[in-house]
Amino acid sequence: MKGNGITFTKKQTLSYVVLAIAVVLLLAGCMTDSPVSENPSSAQKPIAAKEELVLAVGKMDGGQFDPKKGWGMTQIRLTHSSLLAIDGDLNFIGDLAKSYKISEDGLTWTFALRDDAKFSNGEQVTAEDVKFTYEMLKKDGIKFDLTFVKKIEVVDGNTIVITINTPRSTFVSQLTEIGIVPKAHYDDNYSKNPIGSGPYKVVQYDDGQQVIMTYNPYWYGQQPQFTKLTFLLFQEDAALAAAKAGKADIVYVPPTFANQKVDGMTLRSYESIDSRGIMLPTQPSGGTGLTNGKEVKTGNDVTSDLAIRKALHIGLSRQKLLDTALDGHGQKAFCLCDNMPWFNEKTVVKDGDIPAANKILADGGWIDTNNDGILEKNGRKAEFDMYFSSSDQLRSDLSLSVADQAREFGIKINLVGATWDEIYLKGKTAAVAWGGGRHHPHQLYSMNSSERMNKGIDNMANYQNPKVDKYLKQALAASTQEEANTYWKLAQWDGETGFSGIGDAPIVWLLRVDHLYLANEKLNLGKQPVHTHGHEWALFGNVTEWTWRN
Repeated sequence: MKGNGITFTKKQTLSYVVLAIAVVLLLAGCMTDSPVSENPSSAQKPIAAKEELVLAVGKMDGGQFDPKKGWGMTQIRLTHSSLLAIDGDLNFIGDLAKSYKISEDGLTWTFALRDDAKFSNGEQVTAEDVKFTYEMLKKDGIKFDLTFVKKIEVVDGNTIVITINTPRSTFVSQLTEIGIVPKAHYDDNYSKNPIGSGPYKVVQYDDGQQVIMTYNPYWYGQQPQFTKLTFLLFQEDAALAAAKAGKADIVYVPPTFANQKVDGMTLRSYESIDSRGIMLPTQPSGGTGLTNGKEVKTGNDVTSDLAIRKALHIGLSRQKLLDTALDGHGQKAFCLCDNMPWFNEKTVVKDGDIPAANKILADGGWIDTNNDGILEKNGRKAEFDMYFSSSDQLRSDLSLSVADQAREFGIKINLVGATWDEIYLKGKTAAVAWGGGRHHPHQLYSMNSSERMNKGIDNMANYQNPKVDKYLKQALAASTQEEANTYWKLAQWDGETGFSGIGDAPIVWLLRVDHLYLANEKLNLGKQPVHTHGHEWALFGNVTEWTWRN
């Protein structure tokens, strides 16, 4: 299927995918630099800088280039601009906005837009495009929560004024994550011909196979050295094979592949706030709800028991998980935001404490009456399903390790590998190998507030705690980040309750993973900030600074 120059192919069967990989590798081989002539006259000429890169960093086409479909957060930086951006030191800086100011009451945000920003079709980026994008996403309400926005106005031609109903401490972070689309060209078919104002534009998309981007000549920022990026949409084993064949310049590798040696490539390891854990339904079975707008069943009679969730939090050994599932490439995690300014350090506990887990379970009425190693309560076994993405080696390894450890204190976890579409349909009735982590605390709200139940994939645990809700609202409405941090910490644990593992534990957080890549030894990836969730895109915030050393 074709749309305005961008090619789409139907999903292939496994055999055809294997064939496609071979073809793509062959094509990638055709894109390598031509050898320098040995003609003596060429010795006086400078060696041409490499201008193309082939990358295999995972399936990075989710959202299909449309912010309404989820093309947001970190991945917009290649193809779209946003009002603000985050630099390598995690400071908020202007992007489309050359300057901005906030009123003393925190309700009026004024953005003076730069005059030299153009979309990849050469048309000017205007304040009307910004207004259209924000109003469209507010009306949709699935991927971005903009319910607090009261009105958006265009003043003085190229200035945007956004008025909000109440102060919103995390609004500044959303301003870095919403990619601006052209009002005149946006419709339901936008994914077939995405038009953005970032440094690159999509010129070809072969579903499940590859994405090709080229330099956007109308880009207003620093011109990148690399004018063409080819993303091979490979799973980890195929990506490693491409690297060994010399057909990729950067590949993501899971920790189990980190010791692989590839000629001409070096391992790059980056600390992240990419946290991994277990999402656990907090309500009994029999309910219904919505996930991404679709009606789904909700609840689980085992995980809704607080003793089960708390026992997992304190009984699982994070160090063992780190050693077995990540081969040491990461750190322990007790929340979604460890070591960030809004992390409550009081939630850190002695983990791997099986006697303590046994006591929690026994006090909660869970006893092994038939000596089969699995606890029971009221005739129900301590047994439940846990879903993980079958295409993600790290989640698979972590899930296996969790299930092995849980058996030591009488909990049986049945692992189910599935696609994310399947997980989203089943995920409110079973545990899910979950992940998250951003440069800001908004996910503490979206994952734990009862206001976000049935919105997109937020609060999949259907967690409800009025006191936590109050703290989260106070954090959002805070006029300073320091004040907000006080409430973020109280929402995790106030000494009596909270959403952390020592509280209600709707999500048992376990590890922060290091992001690992094999990259050509000649490639300089510049100053990388602490990475956020999602290895597919964490590298690319500074792509215009990348260089190749001949």
